[in-house]
Amino acid sequence: MQVFLSEEQTNELRSYIYEITKESIEVAQKNAGLDKPFLKQKYMAEYLGISVNSLKKLEAEGLPSITLDGLKLYSKEEVAQWVLSHQK
Repeated sequence: MQVFLSEEQTNELRSYIYEITKESIEVAQKNAGLDKPFLKQKYMAEYLGISVNSLKKLEAEGLPSITLDGLKLYSKEEVAQWVLSHQK
């Protein structure tokens, strides 16, 4: 089956697909925590693409973290600065 659309219909369809895709990406980013300035240990490890054990080793080497009522948090901005400062 073939469907023929006018130029106006084609543009409307493109716009509709763009908006749906954009909304889906925003939801996925929010669900992944990309909109949050601080991440829990597990999610910071995922964000960096390393294991939690590797993250703990980096923390022992000076990776900045914040502990509040036993909850360990990592600032994405501070962690990025720390990682870049160790670039060779």
